[in-house]
Amino acid sequence: MEVETKSGNAGQEATKKEEAFTHLAQGKRHLLVKDYSEAVASFASACQLLSQLYGELANECGEAYFNYGIALLELARTESDVLGIEGEGEESQDSDGDDEGEDEKEEENTADGEINHVENGKGNEHGSNEKEKNATEAEPKNINERNGTKDSKGEGKDNSTENVEDEDDISNLRLAWEMLELAKVIFRRQAEGNKQINLKLAEVHLKLGEVGLESETYVQAIEDMKICLEIRTQNLDKHDRSIAETHYQLGMAYSLVSDFDEAIGQLTLAHMLLEKRIEYLQEKGKQSSANSEENENPFYTIEGEITEITALLPEVKEKINDTKDLKEKTKTALMAGLDAKKEIAASSESEQGASSGSSGAFIVSLQPESDSKPVSDISHLVRKKR
Repeated sequence: MEVETKSGNAGQEATKKEEAFTHLAQGKRHLLVKDYSEAVASFASACQLLSQLYGELANECGEAYFNYGIALLELARTESDVLGIEGEGEESQDSDGDDEGEDEKEEENTADGEINHVENGKGNEHGSNEKEKNATEAEPKNINERNGTKDSKGEGKDNSTENVEDEDDISNLRLAWEMLELAKVIFRRQAEGNKQINLKLAEVHLKLGEVGLESETYVQAIEDMKICLEIRTQNLDKHDRSIAETHYQLGMAYSLVSDFDEAIGQLTLAHMLLEKRIEYLQEKGKQSSANSEENENPFYTIEGEITEITALLPEVKEKINDTKDLKEKTKTALMAGLDAKKEIAASSESEQGASSGSSGAFIVSLQPESDSKPVSDISHLVRKKR
């Protein structure tokens, strides 16, 4: 009887294991064709089954958590894009009387919108530090509870469509972060002396950085990307495209915290490494085994990669120039703000001098004006992101 029970349990485990890996394979296919909703559903099922079989922090769960986190991140991005389009549609339905004012605002935002976005990034540094602390301490409670996060958060909330959509978006980003953190713990434990696991850990840190950019916790995003860069530099050839990609992502992140010099430096490194990659591939192409280089893509050719990188170089160069322009615009805006403050201070001093010789009644009559707020606000130069 006991033997039959053990045999039955073994059969159930085998069935669960097969089902889990089927869900994992399906999720990867959905992710490949950018069907993120289906990918999330498949990976959620795979994670749940694997955690039941092996335990939440088992090595067998790392790959599933990692892919689940990526799918959630991409789904959150997709939903954010859709909500952004809907918001633009609502604005276009404003009355004619507001159109002129909106046009003026739009022109103003076009001139300094990027500056405003960067400055807003600075304001999130405190939040990112808090997240960094949580990242080192937090281990989410239970995989089943996490998979139901969106439903439980929705209880007691307003039933409007807008609130539900916002809650879903926040939940997907939060859940993506949790899954990637679990994957990080698992891969880090296995990383010593294992190049492939180290590279997987680097990819986890890069994705955590991307989650940080989406949630506007820029400082933590930079830290994750720097760890990714360090691991990749230690484990890959210096001309590898992955290293160039990490430099590019770091450049984008630094620009969001107004560190333009560092941003330009990282983007320039990305451009230089891509050029080095082309040189390496051209030299490789002269050899007889030109296309025998190991690559998971069966359609890979060296010529094809050279064409891809050649097309990327002008885009990276343009981003470098854009960042330089943004640096100058920010500097100009800050100088304009300082000049405005100096003019206001000088004007205030001259007004006070003129009023000191006036009668008491005249001073009293001007009192309401002197109590009014000085026109020293430069928030129009550093406007918060909508």
